[in-house]
Amino acid sequence: MNGNSEWRGSAELDALLDAARKKLESNWLRVGGNITVDLSDAQELWRLCSAISRSNSSLHSRARSTRLDLERFDAWLSHPLNGGLGLIDTLTRQAPLQDKKRIAADKAQVRADALDRAREVLGGGTDREWIEHWIASLLNQDGTLGGRVAVDALEVATKVLAMLPVDGMELTKLADQACGDTKALSAGGAPKLVLDALSLRENVPRPVDPVGIRALWETAGVSVDAVSSRVLVLGYRVDETHTVAGWLNEAADEGIPFPVTVNMLMRGTLTNTSSTVFVCENAAVLSTAARILGSNCASLICTDGQPSAAVHRLLASRAPGTTIRWRADFDWAGVHMVKRALSRYDAVPWRMDVDSYRHALDARNSEPLKGHPTDSPWDPELAGALRDSGRAVMEDRLVPDLLTDLRLGSGD
Repeated sequence: MNGNSEWRGSAELDALLDAARKKLESNWLRVGGNITVDLSDAQELWRLCSAISRSNSSLHSRARSTRLDLERFDAWLSHPLNGGLGLIDTLTRQAPLQDKKRIAADKAQVRADALDRAREVLGGGTDREWIEHWIASLLNQDGTLGGRVAVDALEVATKVLAMLPVDGMELTKLADQACGDTKALSAGGAPKLVLDALSLRENVPRPVDPVGIRALWETAGVSVDAVSSRVLVLGYRVDETHTVAGWLNEAADEGIPFPVTVNMLMRGTLTNTSSTVFVCENAAVLSTAARILGSNCASLICTDGQPSAAVHRLLASRAPGTTIRWRADFDWAGVHMVKRALSRYDAVPWRMDVDSYRHALDARNSEPLKGHPTDSPWDPELAGALRDSGRAVMEDRLVPDLLTDLRLGSGD
């Protein structure tokens, strides 16, 4: 093979080197294969390609393109008259080569590792089917992590979800404890990922308005606003003597429903004196109990929908050995709620059985069943009856029976 110093620094050689750089950077920096050369880019390219290929018969000035073997190009460049450096060294001297295949593979591995960590960290425990739905929502059809999901955001979301639920913890404190950064959940992709997971957990669309976002955080016991987050109580007497405790005891003695905020709960513990605490979902139940039973009502907590951060914080200070009797609407959201209460607080279902459901079921006062179905481990027939009827029954249909329980429990 003969070298020819006339091509060194020429536009024609630069054109071949540019094409070779693109080929190598997209091919693991492997010197192999061919590049297609557009002979119309420079009039002398056909002659240079002929010199490299050591062939004068295969190319002529009218040819529009040709294919150049990179191994032969590498050997040609290695000749002392052509620079004495192979293709890799020649290109590196001009500018560092980027192994784009390796970079892409490394990024893919980082994303795969982040996904594996999320599965490992969040895969255990009970009542975790929503986590699987959430992870599935992050994936491409081939099972890889979707491009819209940032690895850093996924890692933050994973750490946060692993800590949930909490007992009325402030959002900034949660971010600090999970990630060492109080602002980790203030903006960006991480809070959106967490809210996506919680919306699947609660089987509701992810909210975009501040009120909805706050309410969704509160379902996991996270307090975004320590003043707005509240729990309604009736007859909830406590051992303590601080200001808020005094308000609660006075309200219980007067039979007055009392709203307790997270801010109030942050001022001191509130330990119930009753050995049994009842929990309902609808404010109509508590309101009726206040009107009919007044100060003779047992300790009653109303979640007023999904349990808020205030609910969880209040129950976190419950007296040891307290029996929590929990109920909700006869719908899928209510069954999910009671399942989580049984798991988290070792609660006892309160008239959440199939007989109570059938007794309350009335097509004129029921509504179509909505939401994500689930089982009812404490009474398997209940979930079956819900599926069979396809009807939801709100708990205010059971008020007479509930008042009986609350009156009987008032002497506790």
